[in-house]
Amino acid sequence: MKRTASRLAYTVIVLFVSSIAVFYAIRLSGGDATAAALPGSATEEFREEFRDRLGLNEPIYQQYFTYMGRILSGDPGNSLTNNKALTDMLTEHGRNSLILGGTAFGLVFLVGIPLGILASLRRNSWADQGIMSLSTVAMAVPNFWLALLAVWLFASTLGWLPSAGCCGTKQLILPAVVLAFEGIALTVRMTRSAMIESQNSDYVRTLRAGGLSEWRITCKHVLRNALIPIISLAGLRIGQIVGYALIVETIFGWPGLGQVLVNAVLRRDYPVAQFFSLVLVALVVLGNWLADTGYTIANPRLRKST
Repeated sequence: MKRTASRLAYTVIVLFVSSIAVFYAIRLSGGDATAAALPGSATEEFREEFRDRLGLNEPIYQQYFTYMGRILSGDPGNSLTNNKALTDMLTEHGRNSLILGGTAFGLVFLVGIPLGILASLRRNSWADQGIMSLSTVAMAVPNFWLALLAVWLFASTLGWLPSAGCCGTKQLILPAVVLAFEGIALTVRMTRSAMIESQNSDYVRTLRAGGLSEWRITCKHVLRNALIPIISLAGLRIGQIVGYALIVETIFGWPGLGQVLVNAVLRRDYPVAQFFSLVLVALVVLGNWLADTGYTIANPRLRKST
């Protein structure tokens, strides 16, 4: 119980500090907020009146507490460019990001775990060497370069898949695979390492000496113990997917949270940039909390101490 309470308190503190960092970083980044909402012919007096209505002339610490009060009350405000409610934008674009991120998250483990198991069972074979070589390459290739390469090969050259769009199956394939690529490689390597470590344990040698079949030992005992670090990896993959989504959604024209955030920063749409930055930060923090919680649940020794 004490461990759970301390984790929760730590998560709240991280969210609070992150909200301050995001707010100050965007407000101090320079630029004129009125450029997103007013035409270039607007007079300076009209712009100053507009800043007063937004509260931008107040001390920045007072702006922070006013803004967080609106966030906690469920009214984060409207966009400066189209006056659309941010809650409506979150619902619309969040659904698209959930489709893309959920598909990529599923690919990470549906592909990565079986390949890691195969590599561990065929250790030092051509299959193991091929899988590990591919995973090394996948970890080394920058995400944005992989996205551009995928567009050039599968969309422009071969014409098999569209280079952009939302939200059909064909439009989903390329961005989901690119978004999951590095996570698959990390999962393969961790699964293989955890499986080999479990296979070399004393309890496995005891089970073999007791006459249990290799298949039963692998499925019932080795894999279950190897899943502990993989479960802890699952929460961290959420943060990775959230971070890479900014690049992938922009390149593939996928109208999710990442694309909205990038466009808001370019247009100096402060309410949108602040709100969606906080949303993405909260998702990363939540992923880390889920990783810690999942590891505790999966590990009997830590579970008894909570």
